[in-house]
Amino acid sequence: MALACLAVMTCAIAAGQEGSTYVDPAIEEVKEQVIKEKTTSTNSFKGEPWATSSLNDSYKKTTSVGSISVVPVSSALGQSSEYMVKTDSFLKQASNNGFYVLSVAEFINKTIAEKNWAVVDVSPAQLYAAGHIPGAINIPLADLISQMGMIPAGQRVAVYSAIDTDAAFAVETLRVFGDRDAFVLSGGVVSWQAAGKPVETL
Repeated sequence: MALACLAVMTCAIAAGQEGSTYVDPAIEEVKEQVIKEKTTSTNSFKGEPWATSSLNDSYKKTTSVGSISVVPVSSALGQSSEYMVKTDSFLKQASNNGFYVLSVAEFINKTIAEKNWAVVDVSPAQLYAAGHIPGAINIPLADLISQMGMIPAGQRVAVYSAIDTDAAFAVETLRVFGDRDAFVLSGGVVSWQAAGKPVETL
């Protein structure tokens, strides 16, 4: 309603039909800029598409679609998109491999037949000290990349934590970045004890 009143007043003023001698500065500005089609700035961007406007900061900071290369981009470590291929394989094979999860009973049965297993606890150091599976190596999840070399080469890896999700992140990291045959040991210490197995403390 206010906008309509302003438009009517502006038209009346433009036609010289003012009802009084008072001149509203706002109406005069509208008259100058709209009715007489004048601009008060020499830097007008009227009609310029936002995507390419020099006022659009995001345009300045991003690369246009036309300049994107289809060549695989290397990471800061000099690695190619090989990790994308490995991750794709990991995800596609997950359901066929039981999502890389082993119960304690399955793990025990496998280690009877295959002695070549390493057990990794990715819990924080204080939880590991409070109780862990005998022989488990403690590598807190946040340090897994930098300390991956602590896991003996050539061994299959059972990973556990107080939270299975943390173990799952570690398993994906080990499989994608470490080329390790890793599995989540579901339930961790709690399931281990429930199966009647002992734990060690520090």
